[in-house]
Amino acid sequence: MSVDLAGQERDPAARIRPVDVHKVRPENVWIQDPIRESPHSLSALFEVPVGARALRLVELIEVQRQAGILQAHQQFGVPRNEVFVLDQMAMTRVISVREWAESHRRGRIRSQIVATGVRGRARSLVQHFALETSEGLIAIGRAKSSLIPAAVYQRVRQHAPESDRSNPPSKGSAFTYEGLLQVDMQDPLLSDHPSDHLTAIQAIADVERVAQRVAPRSSLRKLQLTFQRYADASPAPTLRLKVSPAGRLAAEIVQHGVRRAKLAGAVVERRPVDGR
Repeated sequence: MSVDLAGQERDPAARIRPVDVHKVRPENVWIQDPIRESPHSLSALFEVPVGARALRLVELIEVQRQAGILQAHQQFGVPRNEVFVLDQMAMTRVISVREWAESHRRGRIRSQIVATGVRGRARSLVQHFALETSEGLIAIGRAKSSLIPAAVYQRVRQHAPESDRSNPPSKGSAFTYEGLLQVDMQDPLLSDHPSDHLTAIQAIADVERVAQRVAPRSSLRKLQLTFQRYADASPAPTLRLKVSPAGRLAAEIVQHGVRRAKLAGAVVERRPVDGR
């Protein structure tokens, strides 16, 4: 372990491997050069690759996800055979401009972690994130996860009932959009993350797509996803969504007649970065 001039510890394995952030291909690792800023905080450089579309909120949420996974493994020693059960994930854009600039694709993410556990083993994690670029702070985020052994996870998944009427979906009139949730497997953001269920990133990506369809001249300013049950990738869950005239977003993901996740957020009218 080396120490830089500011007294921060740099990890000697500076290149982060795909397995460190639960990815498969090296080109989809978007964070590098981790620094242990304190016993409970870590930062890393990030860069979102330039693609065919403009920068999305979901891509910065993926940066947050990678930083959170890395911190749990490297800083808290969470075993790689532990299963992360995501309970909640959120991000809010705090920069004043209403449209992402290309300069927002790269910067530094900082993560602060609070862990609770039993007999020295972490069982739940709450992490707070800050994304900074050359323009300063652009977004803040939060994630809450539970950690369970792989064998326990498999038992839970095998015996999980398809239907649980204790968590019914909202009435149909509460939403203006309803359709099968779409996962674009040509998008490396969504396809390069091994999972036996619908992932948060896959869900958020489609919510962002539909929100821009429902409110065409807007973009996501903030979003919070809360998982209430596992959602399988097949059959495709149903996404139900509404954006109010004031820009408030509400959505839910339903499968087998059960609400699997709920989402809340806000959209903002897009304007050029320079304000013209």
